Amino acid sequence: MDIRQRLLAAFDLEHKDHLAAIRNALRDAEATGDAPDLVDIHRRAHSLKGAARAVDLPEVEAISHRLEAAFIAVQKGEIPLDAANVGVFRRALDAIEDLVAWSLQGGGEVETAGVLADLDALAAGGHGRSPAPAPAPASPVRTAGTRPPRQRERTVDADSAALVRIAAQGLERLSETASALLPEVEAQAGLGEQLRAMRQEWRALDRAWRHLRVQLGRGARLDTRPEDGADALDGRGALPALMAFERRFRALGGALDSAHRSHDRLLWSMRRWGGGFQQDMRRLRMLPAENQLSGLGRMVRDISRAEGKEVEVDVRGLEVEADRNVLQRLKDPILHIARNAISHGIETPAERLALGKRPAARVTIAASVEGARLHLRIEDDGRGLDRAAILRKAAERGLIDADELSSGEEMPLERLTEFLFHPGFSTASRTTELAGRGMGLPIARREVERLQGNLTIADRPEGGTAVTIEVPLSLLSQRLVFVAVQDQILAIPSADVVRLRNATAESLFSGVGTPMIRIGEEETPVTSLAALLGMEAPVVPTAERSLALVVVRAADRRLALAVDRFVATRETVVTAAEETGLDSGRYLGTVLMDDGGPALVLNISGLMPLPGSVLPPPARPAEEVTPARAHILVVDDSITTRTLEKSILEAHGYRVTLCVDGREALERLSEGMEVGLIISDVEMPRMDGFALLQAVKADKRLEEIPVILVTSRASDEDRERGLRLGADAYIVKTRFDQNELLAGIRRLL
Repeated sequence: MDIRQRLLAAFDLEHKDHLAAIRNALRDAEATGDAPDLVDIHRRAHSLKGAARAVDLPEVEAISHRLEAAFIAVQKGEIPLDAANVGVFRRALDAIEDLVAWSLQGGGEVETAGVLADLDALAAGGHGRSPAPAPAPASPVRTAGTRPPRQRERTVDADSAALVRIAAQGLERLSETASALLPEVEAQAGLGEQLRAMRQEWRALDRAWRHLRVQLGRGARLDTRPEDGADALDGRGALPALMAFERRFRALGGALDSAHRSHDRLLWSMRRWGGGFQQDMRRLRMLPAENQLSGLGRMVRDISRAEGKEVEVDVRGLEVEADRNVLQRLKDPILHIARNAISHGIETPAERLALGKRPAARVTIAASVEGARLHLRIEDDGRGLDRAAILRKAAERGLIDADELSSGEEMPLERLTEFLFHPGFSTASRTTELAGRGMGLPIARREVERLQGNLTIADRPEGGTAVTIEVPLSLLSQRLVFVAVQDQILAIPSADVVRLRNATAESLFSGVGTPMIRIGEEETPVTSLAALLGMEAPVVPTAERSLALVVVRAADRRLALAVDRFVATRETVVTAAEETGLDSGRYLGTVLMDDGGPALVLNISGLMPLPGSVLPPPARPAEEVTPARAHILVVDDSITTRTLEKSILEAHGYRVTLCVDGREALERLSEGMEVGLIISDVEMPRMDGFALLQAVKADKRLEEIPVILVTSRASDEDRERGLRLGADAYIVKTRFDQNELLAGIRRLL
């Protein structure tokens, strides 16, 4: 790499530092009214000019020179640092950012003539003369099509100066290996338990052998008589064999002890190095947000210009680090949200002036890290949410009735904003290239949910709208808190858990119709996690009256969830809800347990009830009669599918029995087990789903039981065969769709 390419790579970092410092100083001055450090601002503009000259960026040099002159004039008091002049400075900084991005990455045209003219007019108004001569731009308007070949080379080489290139596919494989290593290490712990059990058994055998040897020795001394002759000799002849057995027995014990010690050393070493390997891999995947999101300012400005609106973009916090894949996949949701803000929320310059606002709107994109979560907040200072328009559109689409429309001003904001995520829902009066189809926000939320995160919309107190995105820093693995609810194990991301606490039922007090508990200085509502998922609330024994509470948070709200017991905390890989057909509003996905079965990972933000909702009680009285629940028989040879279907069905109030194949199911039914419905796979050992279906429909006692076949066999022949044999529904699980399954169950029961 030659010196010029190295300089360009260094300038890419240097100019971002200077631009961020100047923008922050101007923003703080606007917010507080205090004068910024003009000496530092001037120094940075001067440094930008010199650095741009070194890497042969004449347009950047020209703008930096004029900025330097303008800041000197502000220092001398010749021109004021008012809102209008600050707007000129911001546009100049944006132009510098766009020019550097264009030089490194290409893209659309970058207009510099207007910015240069504004700076010249500013200086002329303050000095009464033109600024000192500065290098003229080679071309005021530049496009990707006219980009010199030399600059095309910069795109590749500038990147390689800062990063080592690694094939993404190879990096992903290495990441998967790292993720798979720790579960294998934990499996070694199970082997250690087996070794301990063997060692205990050996000790028991050793004690028994010692006792037996004493008995044998005593018997030989007492029973041996001279007249016994050959028999006595046989007894004495057995002693060498017994002694040889003892030697082998003790050698086995020694080998077992040695194996146990070696296993402990190996397990310790694997945990140490395996954990370090995973952490190194995690760090390798972690990049500053700037690496993927630094071009957002330019993109948003391009969108606003296309809409005929003036927008200043303030991007903050891009020094925080997150997984490369997470950052890449967040770019589209952020742009969808920005398009929505510009099209629906931000007014034209004329409208803003009429409202007493600055002509240029401001869009702020702020990144931060809280615990193991990346938070992105996209704010604008536009007109905010149009409640009346949203309610009218919701009524048109049948989402609310006339009564709710008339009392819509009292509707909680969380419910109102949910309408915006319905596909095709738009309040735009006309459809443009950027807006009006009602797909931007649904697409943004779906992608965020695929990242196991959540997206919310709220009003800004100062006016405008704020959209918050919260996702895990990495999808490689997450730390989870496992809890037991009835006979299920559920997982909660530890980032959503405030604390775990055991409390007595007497420590609860009644809020406004809701049980509460005081934790520190905060009063937190308490509810049953089981009831929140549609199951029965647990029964609290009168004698103990003890509750296990998981205090969780979503945004600024807290809730204490009553569970049966705490199980464990561990780090593991979460399979996204979309891959298993789970409701992403309730579940982030699944994780595999030690027995090979899945545990559901809860989406706390999606489960959190709306403000003002009536929460189910944390427990029910022991004497309360349990209502009858429909009994469903699930037949599948896959433990993962069986457990997943059982979890979903029980979460919706059904009682479930599992069978591993058709033969076991038929035996249970023949023994008199009563069920309301059968859900069966087709491909199973011993007896497949077709044979089970045929046997059920041929039995007079069972023929009325509805049967749903859930299978990956999607051919028309298989479907026709299943329906011809009497199946009440045939669901193809190209991906498991729980909504289709639940709809079929409700129809048949």
